[in-house]
Amino acid sequence: METLIRLFVSILIICVLALMIKKSRCLDNEGVIGSSIMGFILLYFCGFKYLILLLSFFILGVLVSRVGLEKKKAKKMDETCRSLKNVLANGLIPILFAILAIFGFNWALIGYISSIAAATSDTFSSELGILSNEKPRLITTFEVVEKGTDGAITIFGTLAGVLGAFLIGLFGYLLFGDIKIVLCGTAGGIAGNLADSLVGALFERKGILNNEHVNLIATIVGGIIGVLIYCTL
Repeated sequence: METLIRLFVSILIICVLALMIKKSRCLDNEGVIGSSIMGFILLYFCGFKYLILLLSFFILGVLVSRVGLEKKKAKKMDETCRSLKNVLANGLIPILFAILAIFGFNWALIGYISSIAAATSDTFSSELGILSNEKPRLITTFEVVEKGTDGAITIFGTLAGVLGAFLIGLFGYLLFGDIKIVLCGTAGGIAGNLADSLVGALFERKGILNNEHVNLIATIVGGIIGVLIYCTL
């Protein structure tokens, strides 16, 4: 009976969240379905805290995407409605870490948090960095390039990415109570963000990989770096 109640409550919560996301038009229909499945896995099998952290990434991403929206539209760099590909690129690795946590791998929680921190850091850098008046530079050669160029970075965008990673690390600490999460989440998030820029410069610019592939790699790097740091502390 308890299991059925838990199942019903989980489904009800996810349905309410799906309707809210649908109404906000932040995701297309496929994106809403994909994110709902991920949310259910987290809520039912891992617990409410896991879901809250993923929702934190989603909400922060929506907020920063709205910052300077008119300026972004003028430059044709606005992206307020994302697809299933975006959901999978940013959420697949965190879900895999969460599943590992279900099976008793304690370090997987750090991977979960750090991979989300990487996705958040990248979102902050890309959404806020393009608002800077700085001239972007390619991360590999530091040559000046156009805004929106794959692998381009700015000081402002990098600092914004640090903030995004730190916020997820902080939320992770507040939810799970381990102060080391702040350091691991922040460091993992920054590492994943830099990996995103590096892979973007080396492979996305040449058409070898697309944006979703690069985002996926960023979350993998972020999660692994976070776990490695945690294991050495």
